Amino acid sequence: MIYSSIVSLLIIIYFVKDQFEFSKVTKMRLLFLPIFCLYQFFSKLNINSVHDIVMLIVILIFSIVVGFYQSVNFKIKELSTSKYFFIDDNGKEVNIYQKALYARGGRSYLIGWLLVFLFTLLLNSKFNSDLNFFKFTHELVDEMMKDLAIFMRIRDTNSGWKSWGILGITNIVYLFFIRHKSTKMNQFFKSNTMETIGSKK
Repeated sequence: MIYSSIVSLLIIIYFVKDQFEFSKVTKMRLLFLPIFCLYQFFSKLNINSVHDIVMLIVILIFSIVVGFYQSVNFKIKELSTSKYFFIDDNGKEVNIYQKALYARGGRSYLIGWLLVFLFTLLLNSKFNSDLNFFKFTHELVDEMMKDLAIFMRIRDTNSGWKSWGILGITNIVYLFFIRHKSTKMNQFFKSNTMETIGSKK
């Protein structure tokens, strides 16, 4: 129990800290993930009553608002790192640099993520008399692990259309707004690669 509690605490600390640090922008996380979530959403969507229609509308509105809010503190920077070098005809060392985008979500992304997590628990009726601190922490850490490791999200077979809908719509709206805020982000998703090569003595 103590060991698992320590591990859970470390995961929570790492996840929160990660939102305030710059990490390399990848199409896998920002493009593939929302598309995958939306695919799961549409494949599992099952509307049988007026209540389901109302829930779908609520999810749509909530996800759009949260997706926009998560982009508020979005920051981006471009870094050049030495990829390799060669010796030219004059015997001089020439470094080849690779440019890549690094971004961070910041406070608004973290708050939005927590809102999505809590709303998903509410929709899945997990806020009940059986919910205690340890079960809540387990749900929280489990969701954080799915966010940190994409393969865990892909292997998720238990989530219903409501959960997939929130994740898919929120992430695609977030992507839309960060592309709108940053010309470099927009170019990154339009081009086949972000890499630009330059040489420096």
